[in-house]
Amino acid sequence: MSICITHKKALAKILWVGILLTYPHFSWSQSEMSPQQCEETILQINDIPLRQDTSDAAKINTALFIQETLLEALQNPESWDYPFDALKYSTIPIASHPKADIRIFTYNVILNNGVFHQYGVIQRKKKKEFLTYALVDTAQKLPERHFESGLGLEQWIGCIYYQLQPFKFGKKQTYMLFGFDGHNKDSNRSILDVLYFEDDEPLFGYELFRSSEEDPTPEPREIFEYHKSVKLTLRYQEEGDHIVIEDLVPSSPQFKGNPYYYIPSGDYHAYFQEGKTWVKKVLTDDLPFAPRIPVDVDEIKKDIPR
Repeated sequence: MSICITHKKALAKILWVGILLTYPHFSWSQSEMSPQQCEETILQINDIPLRQDTSDAAKINTALFIQETLLEALQNPESWDYPFDALKYSTIPIASHPKADIRIFTYNVILNNGVFHQYGVIQRKKKKEFLTYALVDTAQKLPERHFESGLGLEQWIGCIYYQLQPFKFGKKQTYMLFGFDGHNKDSNRSILDVLYFEDDEPLFGYELFRSSEEDPTPEPREIFEYHKSVKLTLRYQEEGDHIVIEDLVPSSPQFKGNPYYYIPSGDYHAYFQEGKTWVKKVLTDDLPFAPRIPVDVDEIKKDIPR
């Protein structure tokens, strides 16, 4: 078995000491950890990164300890078939698919200034080997034009992945990722990205998404930003084989161009595969779609300052 960890183990061990001083009952050998032990341990501390009465340093240290625990436990072959339901339905969603050879565990740290910072672990099954990769949010330090470029593991745009859809383009195996980012005190973001591997290294962003049939240049990812009080529909719909995206509009005309005041309109577009790209088109009533939830735009506007 092998492991791919982006931060230095020496630093991680120092951080572990701080956590263990606070929680002295964590005393087993990491290399012998079972998936059940991993889950039970994390459940004892998984609320710390979300607490309002805790320092940012304590939150981050705890998040790193959770990550190291997952990195080690997910190399155990028994972990692949272990559902981790207690984590999945509490604070650590797990993006997976029956036909995928990866799973992604992600979770939040909410800093005291309202900024969301994410951590995660990719678990990959490669023949009889299990690889684990650490994800640490770098969204606050990304290059200005990161929307338009491929990114490596050390440039991960942090988010909580809630859906994973495997796709093959020719011989290349890729995974569409659907994520939510609490971002900051003013706005949320939804992220449509693509993961693939080159020489066992995970890479993000693949030039797939075109904004219309007239758009000749596909983008490697799509990021949608909107007002803090609302949520956006973004998901892959197996019936009809397309990606559903709810339209965003400014809550008032004077806010055009300011994503902090954008809200869902209740109308939808969808990305459809055309050759090696996915093209955004209007989602019409004759296409398969789950029952729509009515959006009371006037009610949403009441929560938005003018």
